[in-house]
Amino acid sequence: MSDIDLGLLAQGPHAELIRALAEKCVADDAIRAIWVGGSLAAGRGDVYSDIDFRIAVEPGQIERWVSPDWARYLPLHPAGGQLLRFGAQALLHHMVLADGAIIDFYVQDTTQQNFEPQVVILACRDAALRTTLEGFARPAAPLVREIDGAVVRQFLVDYWITTHKQLKALSRQYDHSAFAGLYMERMALLRAWYMQATGRDIEARMSLHMLGALHQGLAGRLTEQQHDLLGLPSRTPAETVAVIDGIRAEMAAVGRRLAERHGFEYPQALEAVVQQFWAAHKADAAQR
Repeated sequence: MSDIDLGLLAQGPHAELIRALAEKCVADDAIRAIWVGGSLAAGRGDVYSDIDFRIAVEPGQIERWVSPDWARYLPLHPAGGQLLRFGAQALLHHMVLADGAIIDFYVQDTTQQNFEPQVVILACRDAALRTTLEGFARPAAPLVREIDGAVVRQFLVDYWITTHKQLKALSRQYDHSAFAGLYMERMALLRAWYMQATGRDIEARMSLHMLGALHQGLAGRLTEQQHDLLGLPSRTPAETVAVIDGIRAEMAAVGRRLAERHGFEYPQALEAVVQQFWAAHKADAAQR
């Protein structure tokens, strides 16, 4: 396994660092295969992309990778990292190296499968294992999809239930909780605007890939008033109440338009209950 083939990675970002990583790892006979996944393997990476570096070892060897001698395997010192366990057969070290590069150093045994959109095999000691690794490449779940009326209706139901809980936190004077609550409110609003602007739905789970798709769909399409709504201050309970009022009004309007356009029943009864309860108690929650 002395020959290392970077393939398309040779002309991409982090090529020198990936080669140095591979050269160090290939010197350990216990490592049966080395490959790269993620956005770099898919040809979409840039200098800010994580290096999704993978190795396979024989079954029963995972525990020795819980705290390895990184000087043996990394060309640069890790400034800090996190360990994630995936049962007894795999683990991941998420690390920031001394030059600022982020590496996901994933270790699995040769019996495990780790599907991802694309893989670039740098080196492998066994032809059968190489075939297995090549089979790891599977299409990624789409971030953007056609609108399903039932899904969007449930999204709106979930929104009104979630925003209803804002009053609980405010009335108990959990003022710092408002920042977490408003994050969820704003993300819901961005998703609703995305559906309105593009006619398609987007993955709800926040990730950098999701944010990239969200930006692409909304770039140049938001009005000045919409940008202002996203940026309203929430330094005090009174300001927080004003932000919630603004987002709720916009969600109600966009939600009704989506329901009309895509043929589902808007959860009007739920909104009415939430808004009535809010109107009765928000003045007290806004005062300190």
